[in-house]
Amino acid sequence: MNDQYILLISLIALLGVFIWGKFRYDAVSSTALIILVIIGIIPAGNAFDGFSHPAVLTVALVLVISTGLKNSGMTGLVNKLVGVRKFTEFQFLITLMLVAAILSSFINNIGALAILLPITLNICQKMGWRSSRHLMPLAFACILGGMNTVIGTPPNIIISEYKSTITNSGFGFFDFSYVGLLVTIVSIMFIVFVGKNFIPLRKDADTGSSLINLDGYLFEVLVNNESICIGKTLSWFKKNSTEDTEVIGIVTESGSISKVKNNFKIKENQILVIKNPPDAVSGLLEKLNLSIPKELHHFTEEDLDEIEVMITPGSRLIGRKYDFFFKSAYEEMNLLGLWRKGSKYRTRLTREMFRTGDVLLLGVKDLEEEGVANKLKYLGLMPLLQRELQTIPSRSRLLKGIIFFLASILLVTFNVMPPAAAFFLCVIAFARIKIIDTNFYRDIEWPIVILLATMIPIGVAIESTGLSSTISSAISGMAIGLDQFWILLIILITTMLITDIINNAATAVIMAPISVGIANQLGYSIEPFLMVVAVGASCAFLTPIGHQCNTVVMGPGNYKFSDYWKMGLPLDILIILVSIPMILFVWT
Repeated sequence: MNDQYILLISLIALLGVFIWGKFRYDAVSSTALIILVIIGIIPAGNAFDGFSHPAVLTVALVLVISTGLKNSGMTGLVNKLVGVRKFTEFQFLITLMLVAAILSSFINNIGALAILLPITLNICQKMGWRSSRHLMPLAFACILGGMNTVIGTPPNIIISEYKSTITNSGFGFFDFSYVGLLVTIVSIMFIVFVGKNFIPLRKDADTGSSLINLDGYLFEVLVNNESICIGKTLSWFKKNSTEDTEVIGIVTESGSISKVKNNFKIKENQILVIKNPPDAVSGLLEKLNLSIPKELHHFTEEDLDEIEVMITPGSRLIGRKYDFFFKSAYEEMNLLGLWRKGSKYRTRLTREMFRTGDVLLLGVKDLEEEGVANKLKYLGLMPLLQRELQTIPSRSRLLKGIIFFLASILLVTFNVMPPAAAFFLCVIAFARIKIIDTNFYRDIEWPIVILLATMIPIGVAIESTGLSSTISSAISGMAIGLDQFWILLIILITTMLITDIINNAATAVIMAPISVGIANQLGYSIEPFLMVVAVGASCAFLTPIGHQCNTVVMGPGNYKFSDYWKMGLPLDILIILVSIPMILFVWT
């Protein structure tokens, strides 16, 4: 079996594991890289070339810059524009999407979403609007805005740097705007006037205490020595609990969750796993003399403030368990409950591995305490309940931050410096005016950086083994006689389908050399073929797993997996109809 076949099988397996979604994508790509090095497909000396690649450095620096702009007071500025004005629901939706698209053109998609999600939830709660009507459009707008500039989304950076390696000239900062801006505007208009009607309206929480629609958190409750539950059946427990209480099972000695029947008799010191609305738990504990296990509830204070937080992409908790949370936050907060959209609770809360999009119910001594806010920021947790929106701490720092950022953009636009160098200077300036810590490494979303760094050698191997040429030749052979429009259509649809199941950056790494190979074999300019990959890699609208923005809003919007394609599919078709003619007009 030659190297091409081995690499092809490896890529198929890689895609399969990505789709499976059980493991973090950076761990999957790293493992794939190691395996390919061991079997000799990738030379050992080139295994870590991706970590010095300009695309990886640029992505990391853009993530830091996004954090700096948020810290400078951008959240407060956006809140003044969106959050404190009186809008009709229609006006709010179109304003929200336009602001999201503009923000995500210049800062990381997730950074833009992190600014706007709490604002949106608060406004929906205050106005009595269904959050499901607004959150998916918000996520889609953040994705669409990334198409407009070279730094808007990692695929654009990858495509530009790839072009630079083969032509010594990458795409300019605003080269993506010719197509991206039209796609963004048309898509937003479609969603506002038509697409929103395809979104199923999910029921919001009944109480005003929660900004997120949760059917019930999963709690562990300890049967105390004097509990009236001792010796009673599970059926009795259900009758004497709130009507929303659901018993999932009991914790066994091994730490797993075991289902029990209604005639099961409750014993002293047993730990029950229940599903319950957060506001009903305290009353249930008092009524039945239950408590939160000590390993979760370590504060001596009886009365704690409660706050709902979401685990965001890049959080330090992703892939870790409770022990890490405890060591990091035991002085400021308790972990009281976990809510996870669409997943079953299979083991103890202390043994569950945290994932992006998980919602945690935390008990804190004082919500106003600065240490709580700092710890939430450190762990990458987004407050959802009654979040105090950031005001502008310093107009001067905000202005300086914007000026330094615009200066770096100008340096890139006029080819004074390569993007990595210009944005590094911007980061240094941000540290100098103290809108980011000097230890800015913690602001980098390392999973995406690791993914890129490990995928780049795999992308190089696709070319060096001749696999890209083989695939390109096969497609080119089938495309003989077809107009360029139809060839670009095939590439665009293929890229769209791949990016809906794996990370968009990985999609760009895989598809870029294949599309260039097709262009070269058919005698076309490579620019439209690279541009169609850039557009396709950003069109992750069919599933909640294709893009982190979709994953984050799934819980707050109470969406189902199938909800995304109902608006995403007609949106993809519209983007195809708009983008290909525009690409041909601009780049041929």
